[in-house]
Amino acid sequence: MALGIALLFTFAISIGAIIQKNHVTIGLVILNYTLLIDALGIVVIGTFIWFFTLQERNSFHVIWEAAGRDTRIKLQDQRQEDERFRKIDEKRGGRGFV
Repeated sequence: MALGIALLFTFAISIGAIIQKNHVTIGLVILNYTLLIDALGIVVIGTFIWFFTLQERNSFHVIWEAAGRDTRIKLQDQRQEDERFRKIDEKRGGRGFV
């Protein structure tokens, strides 16, 4: 949400910077600094989100490894609407996904 507001603010600055007279470039200078701040914010927040998703994936892996074989097969059988998995299941003799 904060990045969206910042980018809308930058868009407003860009309109103001472009419609100025030719010899006035302070608007473009301000726009450049605003774009740098936006880029920094995107990198920081994007890295935070990326790192959080890695932790979530790791947590899921720990839980998945702790589950028994029967539980895994039951969960995978519930998600068998994917054609690729159905073909794998048929190759294994219909024993369920593993």
